[in-house]
Amino acid sequence: MALEKRKSVLLVDKQPKEIVYLTRQLEMAGFAISFSRTGAGAIKKIEECAPDVVLLEVSLSDMDGVDVAKAIRNNPTRSRIPVIAISAFPHMKSRCLDNGCDAFVQKPIKALDLIAQIRQLIRKPTGTL
Repeated sequence: MALEKRKSVLLVDKQPKEIVYLTRQLEMAGFAISFSRTGAGAIKKIEECAPDVVLLEVSLSDMDGVDVAKAIRNNPTRSRIPVIAISAFPHMKSRCLDNGCDAFVQKPIKALDLIAQIRQLIRKPTGTL
């Protein structure tokens, strides 16, 4: 029986503490993690590693996370990658969902809820009619 490849998550956050916390939680849940601390770096990593899900902080140091989500949606080869926006500000939810994000998680993040959200998006069929 062949081993199934671990699902991968690209974590995009400017805060090292958030990256460490989420990496630990997601690795314990069985995900392979890559990360970027900038939006530009995230766009490059998406091309390199084609993650199964992008976990995207809205407030980045170099660009707006919503612009990163738009860049993902505008890339024909990567447009179907699920994007989960993260923000401490609840008013950002509608903006994120209206601009290409598949889900929104408000900080402080509850790891079990986030993991459930990721698994739900990974299981969701893409592009089937």
